[in-house]
Order: sequence, then structure tokens, then C-alpha cells
Amino acid sequence: MENLVSLESRLDYLESRVAIGDLVAAYGRAVDDRAWEALGQLYCKDAVFDSVEGPSTGRDRIIEYYEKRTAMFGVTYHYPHSVEVTAIDGDVAQGVVCAHAELAIGGKAFWVALRYCDSYKREERRWRFAERRVEQLYAMELSEIPDQMDSFLRKRWPGTEPAQADWGPQSEKLGS
Repeated sequence: MENLVSLESRLDYLESRVAIGDLVAAYGRAVDDRAWEALGQLYCKDAVFDSVEGPSTGRDRIIEYYEKRTAMFGVTYHYPHSVEVTAIDGDVAQGVVCAHAELAIGGKAFWVALRYCDSYKREERRWRFAERRVEQLYAMELSEIPDQMDSFLRKRWPGTEPAQADWGPQSEKLGS
């Protein structure tokens, strides 16, 4: 960012920031609409998506992951709260997106607080995800949030044992 001397470099930087923000917004809409072809186009051909079930590499594997994972959900609503672009260097960039997802699982409301740790790449003149790693602050039924959001084991996916959050306070004194 310190090389933003010329008007052209400053304009490219600003246009890149806007395009990356649009990319992040399009992601949530594509997932919620189950628009798999559109979602695939948001990722580089050799992209990596790393989430609950481990990394998936390449557009086809990434779409397979989403199809499989979202089959367990009813309605979903993903929304980003902030897009922090931490670096842009030519055709590559990094950023962190803070977000929430609302999911219907087994007829119950389920909420997830997320951070997406992203790498972006300009491919075919368009910004895309090169790598997207998901971290969870909490994941639980909406009814559990008042009592469990501050617990040590805040990842409470149906059918799994409660697990430690990926970030945030981890002190044993918070309870279980």
C-alpha cells in the first residue's frame, strides 16, 4: 500500500477494494441461493476452501463441499459485517471478513459467528478467492446463545461434541 504514488496505482487500489467487497457480498448470496455455478466463478480455478471438513481444492471440489454441506440445512443467510483488506500487491491481496450465518438445521435456528481469512487473486481480470479459511467464534442453536456464547466450548454443531472456538477468550474460568 505504500507504493500508491501515482494516480493510476491509487485508482487501481480503490477499484480493487470495491471489487473485493463485491466478491465477498456475492459469496453469501450465491451460497444462500444455492447458485453453485455462480459460486464457482467466485473462486480461482485452483482455489482452496478450508472449513469444517478440512480443505477442498479446485472449483469442482469446492462446489461438491457446498452441495454436501448445505444439504443438511434448510434456509441459510450469510452476511458479512466487515471486509478488511489487509494487503494488495498487484494481482494478489489478503483480507479478513467478519460475518454471521443463520442456518435452519433440523427445524431449529442455528447461528454461527465467523471469520474468513482470505487470499484473493485477480484471475482473468476479475478478483476471486484464491484461498478462504473459515474460523468460528461460536456455532450453536439460537436458543443456546444466552447461556453458552461465553462458554469454553462454543462450537456446538448438531451430532458432534461441543468444541473449543477457533479464537476468542479460551479461559477455563468461562465454564463449559
